[in-house]
Amino acid sequence: MLDIDVLTVNKNVFNPDPELMDKRFGIWDLTKSSLTYKGVNVNVDISYMVPEDLQMRPDLLAYRKYGKEGAFGSMLKFNGISNPFAFSEGFFMYMPTAASIQAAFAAKKKLDKGGNTNSSPSQAFRKSQESKIVKPSEGRSKFLESKIKNQPGQILPPNLRQEGERSTVRKNGYIIFGPDAGGAAQQQSTAR
Repeated sequence: MLDIDVLTVNKNVFNPDPELMDKRFGIWDLTKSSLTYKGVNVNVDISYMVPEDLQMRPDLLAYRKYGKEGAFGSMLKFNGISNPFAFSEGFFMYMPTAASIQAAFAAKKKLDKGGNTNSSPSQAFRKSQESKIVKPSEGRSKFLESKIKNQPGQILPPNLRQEGERSTVRKNGYIIFGPDAGGAAQQQSTAR
């Protein structure tokens, strides 16, 4: 399994389910950042033009440069690429030094320990939405309760009967097989 550095170095993006932790299964929150280049003195080793044999394979370029395939996550983030499949021939990559990448991870870890975990706008938006308590009005609650109480046992097409319903009804000495559609035309003409 490929361990991508932006997911495994800072564990704040990983929220494992304790029951599934032994199986290496969990939930990654990809809206959280795991590194920041803000305030980090970044040194770029080389700029590199992606050759044909490395297109859509940033892991191979990371292995050649840093000695591990998983370093491609931070390499792509540094170059502003979010989709590794957009890594195509002729693209210029700026390759930061390994020390610069480690400093970026350390800067993010320091930010998280300082209590400032809302570094991304999506995090702030999520927190504001979670803090809202949505409560329906009293009238809406009554309406929903009446709809729930008056629900049939099963939702069926109009040509099928509900359980316990009779297929015919006796009314005024007549056997009725369905609703009276004849009165509908009279009701429409009087409503105009």
